[in-house]
Amino acid sequence: MARRIELRGIANALNESFVSRNNDFKGYWTIGQLKLFAINNNLTTMDFFLTPPKSVPHFNLIHYVELHYAAMLGHLLRKQQIPDVWVREASITLDFNVNVKHEQLNKCSTSGGPFQCCCQIIDDTGRGYSSVVYGRSQVHSSVKELKRLEN
Repeated sequence: MARRIELRGIANALNESFVSRNNDFKGYWTIGQLKLFAINNNLTTMDFFLTPPKSVPHFNLIHYVELHYAAMLGHLLRKQQIPDVWVREASITLDFNVNVKHEQLNKCSTSGGPFQCCCQIIDDTGRGYSSVVYGRSQVHSSVKELKRLEN
């Protein structure tokens, strides 16, 4: 029998997948592309709402992220046999304006500027389940990334 506390594990799974190097869009790491998008649009924080998924007229990076992770949320809920109605809200917040003094950031081995990724799920009773992951990312540059592949 499913329990709401399992939503914490789903928040962790979504968050770990989101920051993973396997999370790519058109062959490049999504976090690096989102950082470039944030810089180009003078943003320090980006929110991705997974419930209900937004319908956007064209397929772009933001649309991809929201649709992909809304689908992943649905898949994880079905896998754990958790009713959809138990999830009132679900979102992922990516923050590139992070205080570097966080101990978790010092353990990161990758280069680039720090980021914080927070996945938040609010259930139908109003209780929140969240997961926070810290990391580092350079700004996406297809030229630099292609050179790395050639070496």
